[in-house]
Amino acid sequence: MQVLIGFIVAFALAVVITPLTRALARRFGAMAYPNERSVHSQPVPYLGGVAIYLPSVAAILLTGPQDKATQQAIIFGGLFILIVGIIDDLYTLKPWQKVMGQLGSAIIVVALGVDISFVTDPFTGTIRFIGSLAIPLTILWVMSFENLINLSDGLDGLAAGISGITALVTVFVSARAGVPSVSLAAAAIAGSVFGFLPYNFHPASIFMGDAGAMYLGLAISVISVQGLVKSTVAMAVFAPILALLVPISDAAFAIVRRRSLGRPVSRADHDHIHHRLLELGLGQRKAVIAIYIVTGVFGILGLFSTFLPISGSGPIAGLAVLGVLVVAYKLGILAMPDEKQSSRRRRPKRTE
Repeated sequence: MQVLIGFIVAFALAVVITPLTRALARRFGAMAYPNERSVHSQPVPYLGGVAIYLPSVAAILLTGPQDKATQQAIIFGGLFILIVGIIDDLYTLKPWQKVMGQLGSAIIVVALGVDISFVTDPFTGTIRFIGSLAIPLTILWVMSFENLINLSDGLDGLAAGISGITALVTVFVSARAGVPSVSLAAAAIAGSVFGFLPYNFHPASIFMGDAGAMYLGLAISVISVQGLVKSTVAMAVFAPILALLVPISDAAFAIVRRRSLGRPVSRADHDHIHHRLLELGLGQRKAVIAIYIVTGVFGILGLFSTFLPISGSGPIAGLAVLGVLVVAYKLGILAMPDEKQSSRRRRPKRTE
């Protein structure tokens, strides 16, 4: 019942706070203006991250006693990366400055008691404590999630929907694993995202910006770690990772692609999965919904895997990865740069 209350509280607050945040952004000129990479043609208010952060934190605080480390990591680590993101949205930080901000938020998370103290052998299910590697691995984990969600924020509602579905999957997985504190936090995150999503879905009237995307990445990284550390179900962390397989794969493809072209990894391009779906003529709504469906299917597979012995999760992960590779190949994402150049069709106008 507390989980449902947390979800409803966060959802309702987000529905109310988002229009207020949008009006505030307009008043102070916090707007995303169209550029050569934009899929929007009119200025759109930023600061949507605030409309996600405040409801989720309020719901976490209102739903009763929770694990202190989980609660404080999301609140304080989240606030830090939210501020970094707002500064980036308004003034455009240099890549190294953003990375330092992400590093700072990850250090806060670790300092507040969240860390990956062990890993599970995927073949035997044996738990192996990692000692001194716990802190750097956790920092890398948090920063990776922040960037994953940020990279997926390329179409209206895409990052929000992926994050909401992943958080919702984590609610059920952590409940099944007997970790109610993580279920409560995940429900608060899911509720705030789904309350924000109607304003962010195409045509978006507000963007979450880097602030919202990196906050969601941090929050999801925290609940996934805490679900793993406090769970007796070895595969508790597997479900949210599988739900995020599309952005994980997209990020991996982007790194390989940019390195092969001799470009900085931080340099944006138009070769992400969602861009290729637009090139097929799906339009923003259909492209985003298609990715929602895939994310949901992968999340359900991840949830199903928690009912299997750890050895049974291997085939599920393998099939999911194979499916992503096949789709990526069909979309031309795996083609060599010269093949892309010769076969790419003219991009349609990105409107619905």
